[in-house]
Amino acid sequence: MSESVIDFASLDSAVATSDAPVVDAPAVDAPVVDADASVVDTDATKDGNTDGLKKDAKPQFNSDGTPKEEAVEKKDDLPGTEKTPQEIRSLLKSMRDADPKNVAAVKQLHGAYERWEAAKTLYPGGIKEMTAAKEFMGLVGGHEGLEKLQNTSAAAEASDNQLYEGSPELIKNIVDDLKAHSKLDALGKLAPAFFDAVKANDEKGYYAAFAPHFIAGLELVNMPGAINGLVSALNNPALKDADPAKAAAAATSVIAKAAEIAGGLKEWYSGLDAENKKAKEAVVSPERQQLDKDRAVFLKQQEEFKTTQSTQFKNSVASANEKDNNRLLGTELAPFLKMPFFKGYGKENLMPLGNTIKSNLYTALKADTTYQAQMKAMWGAKTPDRAKIEEYHKARVASIAKDIVRDTVQRMYPGYAKGGAAAGRVAATAEKKEAVTKADAAAAATGKPVYVATKPAWDAIDWDKDPKQHLYILGRAYLKAGGKLVTWRK
Repeated sequence: MSESVIDFASLDSAVATSDAPVVDAPAVDAPVVDADASVVDTDATKDGNTDGLKKDAKPQFNSDGTPKEEAVEKKDDLPGTEKTPQEIRSLLKSMRDADPKNVAAVKQLHGAYERWEAAKTLYPGGIKEMTAAKEFMGLVGGHEGLEKLQNTSAAAEASDNQLYEGSPELIKNIVDDLKAHSKLDALGKLAPAFFDAVKANDEKGYYAAFAPHFIAGLELVNMPGAINGLVSALNNPALKDADPAKAAAAATSVIAKAAEIAGGLKEWYSGLDAENKKAKEAVVSPERQQLDKDRAVFLKQQEEFKTTQSTQFKNSVASANEKDNNRLLGTELAPFLKMPFFKGYGKENLMPLGNTIKSNLYTALKADTTYQAQMKAMWGAKTPDRAKIEEYHKARVASIAKDIVRDTVQRMYPGYAKGGAAAGRVAATAEKKEAVTKADAAAAATGKPVYVATKPAWDAIDWDKDPKQHLYILGRAYLKAGGKLVTWRK
């Protein structure tokens, strides 16, 4: 038999805008009315003409005696306004007058022209400049984002001015910001570096700024008391006593008192010095911080590499073991497949047998405590020995392959030794029917469709259960016979 019968792989199977055009109403000049255009001749009554009819208007004269020109009504009938060149307005008028249907279009053309001319005054670069401006606004988050950037820039500029002026308000703002973000501990971390920078760049300013804090610290530890104690002890009047014995006794007392005070001072200074050294050691330099980060990245990459290598190694060994399984099981199965009982079997008919044989092999290996313990020990070694693992597995499978194949064939096909091809086909049919029954039961229990090799005929489908053909489109259907849900897509 070829290895394909026991095949683990197969068995485990142009930018557009949406703004509505704005139509500018064309300007309409109010008609000029000449108040003297129609005058009633009042002298007509003087001539006896009482018919009340309006006489022709008399000529009118200016104050200098020249005839007065009649006012002529003027009307600019061209579309648009003075913002639109005369030649374009004339062209628009020609279009408008050519057909009444063109009126709306002429208004839109005029409005579009004037809006474009207005836009070009803001964006001389045209569409490219407009697009760039729009993209920029999008990047900064629109008007709200731009306003936020402007506020941030203004705040930064104000902080810079406070910094350059040496304004104490800057420190107050920093403290307020740290408090607002619950990061006040950062202030103490910044102080040593700030003092070091001041001392290195402005020594005079450093000592002037540090002096009050230094004096306050000395007062806090009662340094003035210690100094005054020494002075008081050394000024003991008994030291000047005429009696040498009394003067010697006083000197002894003064020395003892001075020694006590000096000892306290030494102890205080030693403690202060130790704390200072400890604080300096706790400060991690930027170089050390970067070194620690690089080391952490390296260790992570190394761990990931080991994991990847381990996975690839395990997969490679497992693949080699699978090949040994296929070969050893196939060798034991080959004599059975040469028997007359299996003559009518094709590869598809033998798949259930191959699946069962492999399943029984896995079950046997899992239940074998000796095998499991040995494999666990070999895999748990600091450097697993691939050759030993593969050799041990192959030897164990070789020792049980024959029994597993024989027992499986006997359980699945108990009459394999008694009949020929016909009996084999009958057994295969029964086996297939049983497998179909099990598959149907499993599908009914889970609600999943049963796979069929070919799409059911149109008349075989129960369309009452799928009137809109939704299931059919997905490659599923209910059969009229038995009401089973099937699928022809894997």
